[in-house]
Amino acid sequence: MMKTTTPLMVNMVTVLVIVLCPVGFGAQSVESPEGPSDEKWVYFDLKTGRELSSEQVASLEEKLTFDPNDVTTRTLLLGYYDGMRSIHDDSAKVAIRRHVLWLIRNSPESEVLAHPEAGVDHIRDPEGFAQAKKAWMDQVRNQPKNAMVLGNAEQFFMHGDRKASIEFLKHAQSLDPSNPKWPKELGHAYGSLAYLGFGAMDQEISEEQLEQLEIAYELSGKSGRDLLLADLAKAAFAADRLDKARQFAELMLQNTSAGRNYGDWVHTGNLVMGRIALREGKIEEAKSRLIAAGMTPGSPVLNSFGPNMMLARALLEIGEREIVLEYFELCSQFWKLHRGRLDEWGKLAAAGRMPNFRANLLY
Repeated sequence: MMKTTTPLMVNMVTVLVIVLCPVGFGAQSVESPEGPSDEKWVYFDLKTGRELSSEQVASLEEKLTFDPNDVTTRTLLLGYYDGMRSIHDDSAKVAIRRHVLWLIRNSPESEVLAHPEAGVDHIRDPEGFAQAKKAWMDQVRNQPKNAMVLGNAEQFFMHGDRKASIEFLKHAQSLDPSNPKWPKELGHAYGSLAYLGFGAMDQEISEEQLEQLEIAYELSGKSGRDLLLADLAKAAFAADRLDKARQFAELMLQNTSAGRNYGDWVHTGNLVMGRIALREGKIEEAKSRLIAAGMTPGSPVLNSFGPNMMLARALLEIGEREIVLEYFELCSQFWKLHRGRLDEWGKLAAAGRMPNFRANLLY
């Protein structure tokens, strides 16, 4: 059922907890999300759950003994337990398993099941993962034409069984072919599979990824298309479709508006163009593109996860150390939290050694 914004719901959680326990939220300020969509409310509830006190959590758990069908309360609790996840915290593991299993078995279409907070870690909790996997398989078997159930099952398996996740996505896509959500998520799933090296050769998987992302691009509106450009450019390059990689990179670089994507586009667009140039033997152009990528103003993603190092590594492999060191210095202007990592990479590169860039070859 779609939630609507009402004066009561503006402070929904505060009212809920005040009724349930004497502690309340006190002076805590809870802002409602903009717009009426279920997705925004679920995100809001999960975020709010992280701020609950132990007394409030106990009251919410008690409430479920009288009203087990209250999905909003379970969402709040999942936000709380996910926030306290740790390798040593078995209580959070057990609580997450209990709520996730209830949701899968009783409310498999719930929006919260599309979020990582509703996942059971297959490494930390293999027993819980096996139980949840069986519960999802039962739901898919019982509702094989329910795209929402298939989509939620796909999200669950994304981190524990990517091949199963892809099969669920393909099935959902066949039931709902005009929805860009399915090819977009298929593209991301293929991207993860290619990186992990499972199945076919990476280039073959990248071709599958590119095909699905292009379908999503055609089905999406302008804002949706904009969000796909970086993934399209990188997938096209990985699939050895340099013409398409150039096309999508140029689309990013031609858009000079100061929107939220601008910093990412400057960075990714120049890096893709630089990798194309290097593939074509144009070393000077590749070097200039690396510097242009480092001159991005940054973005929330870049400022947190950091710059991509694929072009830098390729240039280091042919001995272009000075330009890479200059790139590191430029990146330190927006990646301030990890200046130490850049310094370490710089020392290794200056000494003629190849840094281990790890996940920064993906971002």
